[in-house]
Amino acid sequence: MKDNQKTGAAREPAGHARDLDSWAQFYHDYYRQGSRQDLEYRISRLLVMAGRTWGTHIDNILRAATGQSRARWQTMFVIAFGSQPATMTDIGVRLNVQWPTLVRVLDGLEKDGLISRIDNPRDGRSRLVSLTEAGKEMVATIKPMVDAERGTLLDGLTDEELQHCIDVLQQLLERSSAD
Repeated sequence: MKDNQKTGAAREPAGHARDLDSWAQFYHDYYRQGSRQDLEYRISRLLVMAGRTWGTHIDNILRAATGQSRARWQTMFVIAFGSQPATMTDIGVRLNVQWPTLVRVLDGLEKDGLISRIDNPRDGRSRLVSLTEAGKEMVATIKPMVDAERGTLLDGLTDEELQHCIDVLQQLLERSSAD
């Protein structure tokens, strides 16, 4: 048992104030500082936390401004960015979401007049989804808000740094997607 565990004295934070929360007092009991495993853990934690933090931030802004949740506006963007009409299966794959979640989001978007769904004439088991004019207008409203927030987030990084981040994140995505 370590001395500070015997006495109940609080430990100093883990030493990575920028990327580990102060609650992780015993982090280095599990990962030796500076080791490969320490670096791997920290990058994976930062990926998760950065994604969650960004997602929550932009979701709060867009909900307040437009009433659209992240699931709804991301679905509209996936439809807008791809060829239309898109199959529901293609949209689900692009969003990496489960079928019940996708159906629930699409039902809401259709009810609000932001998308339309029609039977697929080539495959009676699937439906084709397109943005309505109201959906296109919503995307046109949301896009500048997302662009401005993203610009603020990434301000100060050079184009080369951004490209390096893209390259590394793409590798991580490909490795984690391999089945």
